[in-house]
Amino acid sequence: MPSVIRCFLGLAGVLLVLLAPGVPARAATPEGPRLALTIWSTSSHSRSLMTIDPTGGGRVKLVGGPERKGGLTAIPFAGPSWSPDGETLAFSAYPGKGQRRIYLVAADGTGLRSVPGTDGAINPVLSPDGHTLAFARFRVHIPQIDPKHPLRSLRSGFFGTTAWVRDLASGGERRLTEWRDGLHNTPSSFSPDGSVLALSRWGPRRMDATALSLATGAVSVLARNAEEPAYSPDGSRIAFVSYRDRNLVPGFDEPEAVSELYVKSLAGGALQRLTYTHDQQESSPSWDPSGERLAYTQSTGKEAIGFGFKSVVMQINADGTCATRILGWPAAKKSRNSAAPYGPVWQPGPGREAGTIAC
Repeated sequence: MPSVIRCFLGLAGVLLVLLAPGVPARAATPEGPRLALTIWSTSSHSRSLMTIDPTGGGRVKLVGGPERKGGLTAIPFAGPSWSPDGETLAFSAYPGKGQRRIYLVAADGTGLRSVPGTDGAINPVLSPDGHTLAFARFRVHIPQIDPKHPLRSLRSGFFGTTAWVRDLASGGERRLTEWRDGLHNTPSSFSPDGSVLALSRWGPRRMDATALSLATGAVSVLARNAEEPAYSPDGSRIAFVSYRDRNLVPGFDEPEAVSELYVKSLAGGALQRLTYTHDQQESSPSWDPSGERLAYTQSTGKEAIGFGFKSVVMQINADGTCATRILGWPAAKKSRNSAAPYGPVWQPGPGREAGTIAC
């Protein structure tokens, strides 16, 4: 299931529960490699933004807490984004009963602030120079069905997603993709030089990982039947998830396609499949600063595919070896501390390289 649909379903689910107040931790940021992610704990009824080390330990909660009315809560199913110096995180949140919005917070949990003009925005991605914020907005219109003309009523509906960029200093904003019913463009990664924005582009007939030039607006295809492209730190490769293997599992009302994790060379086009999990869903890949390993989310259990309500955070070497779990419990195991972590992103900066996983 495309990421935009998972996000929409997740947001709809979030609206059915109470919101959590923001209670940022104020502790020194630990040294060494770290990951930021959002997590929805179904046992403690909380939704948080936190950082962890590559073992899943050393947890620092930045935003979130027990669910109740009137506070700030990080939106599950939508991962955060680091500033290039590794000092600040951008993330999507609900401000109490208000509309979703993008916020910035320091890596130690201090300095929480909203980004003006980002009401209705999701999926933030900070540029390599830290000056530009890319994000998505979606519009949904569900028509009232006329029993006498049901098909005509359905044709008046609308569901589309567009990509935007905003200058954080001036507040200047620009829409990069068109509004069109059934068309979804969601940003996922900047090229290392900041000139290109990678997008998941999904429409009525197909889904592609694409690259949009910020200077010219020209769009090229990075990978077919793919989404969530992420540039490697040196810009020589992209990681993405793809449905090209045509794996299907039973879904809520019909079979669901499940994705696998791939890496592609941008110079020669060589493609390498990293995961072989025909009954599990890979998503949200992120390179560590060394470019030698990736973290990603894996939805487990056929009843959770496409919804993300049961997931784990994984890591794997860029050559496909040594896949290991970082955080979360597989669906096959029952835990009183069940939670759905999502969107892990490696913290950039000197001394933050995780390197190769030994196995």
